[in-house]
Amino acid sequence: MTNSEPAAAVREAAATYGIDLDEAGVEAYAAELTNTEALVGDIEPDLPEAEPAADVRKGDDPHDAFLYRFETDPAEDGPLSGVTTAVKDNMAVAGVPMTCGSAAVEFTPSYHATVVSRLLDAGAEVVGTTNMDEFAYFTSGETCAHGPIRNPRVDGATPGGSSSGSGAAVAAGEVDVALGSDTGGSIRIPASFCGVIGLKPTHGTVSRFGFADLAPSLDHVGPLADSVANAARALEAIGGADSRDPSMRGRAPRSGLVDAADGDASDLSVGVIEAAMAGADDPVSERVNATVDALADAGATVDRVSFDGFAQLPILVTTIVATEFTSLVDNNGVVHGSGTGYSEAWRAAVAEMDADAVGDNVRDWLVLGRALAERTEGEPYVAARNAARRFTGAVEDALGERDALVLPTTPMTAPDFGEIDDDESLLRTIAHTGPFNLTGHPAISVPCGDVDGRPVGFQAVAGYDDEATAVRVGAAVEER
Repeated sequence: MTNSEPAAAVREAAATYGIDLDEAGVEAYAAELTNTEALVGDIEPDLPEAEPAADVRKGDDPHDAFLYRFETDPAEDGPLSGVTTAVKDNMAVAGVPMTCGSAAVEFTPSYHATVVSRLLDAGAEVVGTTNMDEFAYFTSGETCAHGPIRNPRVDGATPGGSSSGSGAAVAAGEVDVALGSDTGGSIRIPASFCGVIGLKPTHGTVSRFGFADLAPSLDHVGPLADSVANAARALEAIGGADSRDPSMRGRAPRSGLVDAADGDASDLSVGVIEAAMAGADDPVSERVNATVDALADAGATVDRVSFDGFAQLPILVTTIVATEFTSLVDNNGVVHGSGTGYSEAWRAAVAEMDADAVGDNVRDWLVLGRALAERTEGEPYVAARNAARRFTGAVEDALGERDALVLPTTPMTAPDFGEIDDDESLLRTIAHTGPFNLTGHPAISVPCGDVDGRPVGFQAVAGYDDEATAVRVGAAVEER
């Protein structure tokens, strides 16, 4: 006798692919499905043990940078001893609710994300989780379900996003280092708007186990910090291969980054991206050009670089993000294939997500992603990937002749709240950062002055696995 539930699932799956099954075929597949589920159900979860954080309490800082504060027990001696750190609310800390900036998910992990364990092993104090745009899906800090995050440097202005709280916590002096994630600029944009350091490493350099992905092929984890040296120290501590993240097999840990933060610009060769300078607000371009001139005065060689279609790259980012995020939600937060580690607890939490509690911004992108997938059979995603591949080749060619490419981190200084309010303003915000999520190159944002009291970010992009050069350029800018 056919088991009705497995049989119904078999019939639905067959119909999806246009496969005709007779009743005997349905029964055979239903029996195999039942057996497979039983075998898989016997597999025990494999999650690292972790001491839960102590004294967990809601954040209460004046900028709403923190979602939770707590106490942890770091190693007594290590390269980050005495360094205070926080992590974005999409990275697991045992015993601390993880919401991804949303009211739709209820999840308290029993384990640490690998990056949290590595911070603690390096001696860092991990003191809190930071607020963020909901599911990391915006760039203003205004879509967080726990309230908007405020910019400590500019009253009434956005701190940038989606790692809004991480940028604000560092800018306010609450911590020395705060980890963020970067899918289209979400480390570097808050760094630019809040006037701190933001370092996005090469894609795959840092484990994403215990991290809630947005778009796995574009997601990077890295530090925001109060100095280039501290960003370098943090990246050295958290980088390197992790067996729990199969997407980064064989990746070596970073070393020599702190030594690279010496401020020496002599013998550096940098190419200024012309389209980015032309597309930025004039006062921003002027500050960045003045910094480039200072690097040249300090011994750097400078030339200009052009890329065809640079202004069209942000739409590629949003197309890829919408498609991959929709797939993630459809699969209950699980990345199929070369995923970033798998937690049954997180999968179950996403499966039980309260759709009615999802914010309008995320709901809009889910609808767009699903419509793109169903109406176009994946064509826009493939087109975006191919265009990204061509741009990646052009960047590689340019970096083959230079140490780094430089440009304003963002075309503008921090806008006031409410000004990033549509697709056009979102795309402009990621115009200079998103392209290097498409390529996966390391990039650093460093303050290079201000316009009317609002910080200006200077971005340097280096070759794959060459975070040392990005750090070197960043430190040279920091010295000027």
